[in-house]
Amino acid sequence: MNLMTSIVCPVSFESIDSNVSRLSIFTLVVLMALFLMTNNPLWLFFVVIDYSFRATGYGKYSILTVLYSNLIQFLNISPKYIDKAQKVFAARLGLLCAVAGLVLAIAGFSTAAIVVIAMLASLSTMDSVFNFCVGCLIYNYLVYPFYK
Repeated sequence: MNLMTSIVCPVSFESIDSNVSRLSIFTLVVLMALFLMTNNPLWLFFVVIDYSFRATGYGKYSILTVLYSNLIQFLNISPKYIDKAQKVFAARLGLLCAVAGLVLAIAGFSTAAIVVIAMLASLSTMDSVFNFCVGCLIYNYLVYPFYK
């Protein structure tokens, strides 16, 4: 049995286009990679801002979401709708990591910031490139059992 089909993800009554989400997350991975290459916290500031919109359920106001929504519409690519709740939950975890990385970088703990952001970039790459949501695994094993 496929692991991703046997886990429980958060559910809502709203949906988002997976194409837009995956492109946006990939762009955040690029911004995190720029931080990892330059050690400039300014890149993380943009990551935190974007994750803030996504984590609060206002992802449609993210500059990246607007950009990619328009691009996909212009290219006439059919949307692939997925449940919004799982992406909001993952964005909340991403926001925690991005804020932690930014604070560590600003405070001068560059090695710790690099470790946190490298982990976030890896997990985000899994989501954007391979469509594998680690947030759903975390929800399934660490959050959902407390709601049973």
